[in-house]
Amino acid sequence: MITKQLVTINSDKTILDAARMMVSHNMGLLVVMDPKVVGKLAAVISERDIIRALASEKRVDIKIGEVGTRNVITVKIKADVAEAAKAMNKNRIRHVVVVDEYERAVGVVSMRDLVGERATLKAILQSQEKEVFVGGD
Repeated sequence: MITKQLVTINSDKTILDAARMMVSHNMGLLVVMDPKVVGKLAAVISERDIIRALASEKRVDIKIGEVGTRNVITVKIKADVAEAAKAMNKNRIRHVVVVDEYERAVGVVSMRDLVGERATLKAILQSQEKEVFVGGD
């Protein structure tokens, strides 16, 4: 189910660092790691978090740890697409972090990914229906 590579940033970096990384990776969310504990998920930082910080007149050199979202919504690596969609809908968010059995972040799924997944599944279903119809003649 993971559709995006995991791109991480340490919580001691600035929101300017995060914005630059988002641009270079064409992503709207970064997984924030605790620089003191290897592999520990500390937060996420989204485009919206950065915009809120700037709109609140925060400086671009403010640390991610001060503005990132600490209550990270996750799904297990074995979760299906429906579970990820439910988590996003319930929490009114556009991304969920995918974690392994040890709660280590391994990827991200976005709402855009799910929309693409739905379109892909619909196209596959339609092509199968056409094959059945043509083959049934």
